Amino acid sequence: ILLQEGEAMLADFGIALAVKEAGGDRLTQTGLSLGTPQYMSPEQATGDRRLDARSDVYSLAAVLYEMLVGDPPMSGATVQAVIAKLLTEAPTRVRVVRPSVPQGVDDAIAKALSKVPSDRFATAGDFVKALEAAPAAATGAQPSASVSTRGRGGLFVGAGIAAVVVGALAWAGLTGKFSPKDTSAALRDRRQLTASGNIVVPALSPDGKQLAYFVKECAGAECTYALQVQDVGSSVTRRILEGAAAAQGIEWAGDRRNLLIAVSVGGRFGGYLISALGGPPRFVSSLISSFYAGGDSLLIGAEEGDSAVQVRMAGLDGTVRETIHLPGAGTHLGALAAIPGTTRFVAMFIQQGHGLWRVIDRASGKMTDSLVNSCTCGGTASSDALWMTRAGPTSSEAVVRVAVDPANGKLASHQDTIYTGRFSSLTVTADGAQMAVDDGSSTFTIVAGPVRDLLSGKLGTGTPLSRTTTRELATVSPDGARLLVTRPVLSADGARDFRLSVQAWPGGADVPLAVSGTVRSARWVDSTSVAVAAMVGGTVHLAVVDVRTGAQSRQLDTRDTVARQAKPTATGWAWVSQSWERIVVEEGGKRHEISTPSYLGLVQDMDVSDDGTRLLITGFTRPTLDSMAVLVVPVAGGSITRWATRFADGSIPFWQRDGSIAWVLFTNPETPSLFRLTGPGAMSLVGDVPHLANRITLSHDLQRATMQWTDDRFDAYLYRVVKP
Repeated sequence: ILLQEGEAMLADFGIALAVKEAGGDRLTQTGLSLGTPQYMSPEQATGDRRLDARSDVYSLAAVLYEMLVGDPPMSGATVQAVIAKLLTEAPTRVRVVRPSVPQGVDDAIAKALSKVPSDRFATAGDFVKALEAAPAAATGAQPSASVSTRGRGGLFVGAGIAAVVVGALAWAGLTGKFSPKDTSAALRDRRQLTASGNIVVPALSPDGKQLAYFVKECAGAECTYALQVQDVGSSVTRRILEGAAAAQGIEWAGDRRNLLIAVSVGGRFGGYLISALGGPPRFVSSLISSFYAGGDSLLIGAEEGDSAVQVRMAGLDGTVRETIHLPGAGTHLGALAAIPGTTRFVAMFIQQGHGLWRVIDRASGKMTDSLVNSCTCGGTASSDALWMTRAGPTSSEAVVRVAVDPANGKLASHQDTIYTGRFSSLTVTADGAQMAVDDGSSTFTIVAGPVRDLLSGKLGTGTPLSRTTTRELATVSPDGARLLVTRPVLSADGARDFRLSVQAWPGGADVPLAVSGTVRSARWVDSTSVAVAAMVGGTVHLAVVDVRTGAQSRQLDTRDTVARQAKPTATGWAWVSQSWERIVVEEGGKRHEISTPSYLGLVQDMDVSDDGTRLLITGFTRPTLDSMAVLVVPVAGGSITRWATRFADGSIPFWQRDGSIAWVLFTNPETPSLFRLTGPGAMSLVGDVPHLANRITLSHDLQRATMQWTDDRFDAYLYRVVKP
């Protein structure tokens, strides 16, 4: 951007050339991938020699996108990570983050950011015309709490490229209080805190002096969890709880007197309060909860309906003293954490497949700032920062730190991806000076055999179909004659992808199944065909693939880029919506949605009957979220019938040829039982599985099965957080 006599001109989207060197060779040329990756088109990022104006249209749209959203369309910890996303992922739509932006503007930007050049505007002028044709947002309007991304004012769009460039300069001068330099952080001095290889969700005390964690103890097919505490730097442990059936989280009170744990005790899952000295745990709530005010109070989240959420302030005895209403934030609450030493807390709302983080002031009940995470991953807060976990561009995960101004609760514009690697738990001290994660390795085992061997325990002692350090999946076909194998791989640019292959039962030579794009999911349709959902050029391409010939049929492209668990119906397709609350059905070019009843939480699984006319839906039931329900509804819509409800940690359903449902129910995370459902209230036990397992698949005649389990070896590691 060149400035002269008070006017701005956008001169180059590539590497800027110094004026004194303008006569030399250019740095940007065809055949080289050189530039700022966040603003590069996919074809430029891959070094394509056939670049034209449409590449610049993409870059212009990326600048406009960042003006409106506060982040580039794609971001990552490294150049390779950004380029991987450019090639495989579609940007989050602008209106997901800023609902106040006109639909026409959102559509124009999405078109200009298309992966394929032919799908974009041919010229910048065409792009401008599309922007001008959209109704403009009010100049200088302040977004409401439910739509603000960073608490910044709205921008006028559609007035031409000059307005875009000048607006970008003005926006750059108004981005938050902090500069990237004084909000950055890095990790140093990795230190191993445990050495047993049996650590689950470790948690540092707020002062960094103690560590709490669960250990897993198994006897046969039954596993329980024990809660242990040790001083940081010591190997002496103290056990304060035994016999928990599931263990998902730990939080220390600020004064270290109590811990809040997410466990299942006596057939009841939820948040329990337990003394750091030991003793019986006391049930607090089945809802998301967190300590507040140094550990003297609790934050408890609750949903009101119509996307509204309550955050209740309660005493340690669970008595509610105050309620803050947060309307229109998202489909449901995903996380809560107090900001130590302040009256503020952070809350994460699930919003169309993304996590909307909001900083809330308890005194006023108002939001001070917000941002959108690319995934619905969890996080926590220290006195100086919001810490989010984020799905990485490869098989690894990431920790992202965003500084918080302690004076006003504003979030910095700069984000640091300070950790990447395999972990399941993130914990930080109150001052943000130390961070700990669990780190280690996992072994994944798959076996295949008759259902009778599954129920007798013989299957678990047989020769493994595979044993790997990456999570492969093997799914038996409806007739039991084949296996669909899904393997995670890294593409040449470091992106996460999956490779599909088919084997003859019970595990023969791999026959690759060739599909285009980045595979999102693959499921058997019948004994010879598989339903595949893959990202191709910014859309989800659905197709039924014949595993014998590779021929594709029933093809459908949808812009619903988070189409989950897609499967064909008798005349179309059905999939789970972005919000996990509805089933989308598209048949004959017409689309309708099936909303789940209010007593059901998020949809966990969806399957289409063999004749393509009925859907089964499973999910946790409200308000306790400790039981699973099976619902059946016609594909065409209509009355939803509840077939069964049972306490469970999870489940996997399968339609059978006779119209019944085989239901694998996990009473504990790795303790499955097999049930058969023949109608509403008609549920019978087929048998318990006497082996640890976290995934089971069944043929549609209930004769053959695959079983998978995981052996984890994780320990806790501590890092020192270094800031300028």
